[in-house]
Amino acid sequence: MRPQSIYRIYTEQKNKDAIVDLLASQFESFTLQPTLGYYRKEPEKSIVIQIVGAKASAIRRLAEGIRKMNGQKSILILKSDARTETHRG
Repeated sequence: MRPQSIYRIYTEQKNKDAIVDLLASQFESFTLQPTLGYYRKEPEKSIVIQIVGAKASAIRRLAEGIRKMNGQKSILILKSDARTETHRG
């Protein structure tokens, strides 16, 4: 097992196709999960993007691009440290 960082970016579900294009241009793999978030008791469609093993600077640039694209005041980035292991058949 090797140590890696796992990043999760939380944003509104806007411009999804453009976000996927942006992600695919910068990262070989990622996960995008649709979800329902709440802000001040109001529901909003959201997405969570998960990227394993990226550099913090690349994640910050990505989050800033998405924030501007979606016209948001802020975006949450969650970083976790984990030990990863890849299984191949």
